[in-house]
Amino acid sequence: MQTGTKASFRSLEVVNKNTVWAGGSDNTILYTKKGGKLWQSFKVGLPAKLDFRAIKAINTKTVVIVSAGLAEEGAAKIFRTENAGKNWIMTFETKEKGVFLDGIAFFDELHGLVIGDPIKSQPYILETKDGGISWQRMSPETLPQMIAGEASFAASNSGIVTYGDDVWYALQSRIFHSSDRGQNWEVLDSGFPNGPTNGIFGMRFLSKNEGFIVGGDYMDDSSIQINLVLTPDGGKSWEMKEVPHQGLKECLVYTDGKLLVVGTSGTSFSADAGQTWEALDTESFHVVSCSGKTCFAIGGKGHMGKMNSADLK
Repeated sequence: MQTGTKASFRSLEVVNKNTVWAGGSDNTILYTKKGGKLWQSFKVGLPAKLDFRAIKAINTKTVVIVSAGLAEEGAAKIFRTENAGKNWIMTFETKEKGVFLDGIAFFDELHGLVIGDPIKSQPYILETKDGGISWQRMSPETLPQMIAGEASFAASNSGIVTYGDDVWYALQSRIFHSSDRGQNWEVLDSGFPNGPTNGIFGMRFLSKNEGFIVGGDYMDDSSIQINLVLTPDGGKSWEMKEVPHQGLKECLVYTDGKLLVVGTSGTSFSADAGQTWEALDTESFHVVSCSGKTCFAIGGKGHMGKMNSADLK
């Protein structure tokens, strides 16, 4: 599918079968209200050089976008539109050294969180209770302590996910979990293989108990490796899998009774809750999103695909 841009995209939200938003490099935001037949492209935040690796569509016209990049280089910013991209208002900026924003998730239309890399070995989480109009940092003292070298990957905007009042925040292997919207936290150890270039790239929870993690090594993204871990009991136990095609997997969605996973090594799906997998193709995508049976995926150089999950058989 032609998008008219060569930017690289790591955030995507399919609002309904017609409305899709995507955030990418080179200050680029893509928007369609015609199911991908026609795309609009917005350049947001110029002249700063921004990479929008997190996006949340609160509704078809109200969207919050998060720039991943170092604050001291002017890249740690959040913008919001209420008129489908005609105007963008910056609602957060910091120049604090080391701040690097990684992902966004909302509990409802008003209450949301943005995660960032740790600052002085303490978690960095921003919170909004007014739909992204204003943001405040959560007190680090109320959050679990970080281990030296831990951080999140700003990939596929699924390093933080919600289900009801539950929220999960992924580091390379450990996961911070709260069942009360971030008031209290516990630490889950997924056992996912991790290091400076490998670890968790994305998560999806289908209930408070059933969850899936995807990832791998982005510097060795085609080798045989653990690229999926699943839990049936809220993180008490984990089962490791190797999803074909072998290599890095970055994002996973649940659609029409099936799991669909994408990455630079290709696309695969499972019809039995992740126990067995079938490879679909070797197309390289960073992120996938679905509404109903309508799914879009996007990756580097504006490369986008669309499919109907009913065709997965």
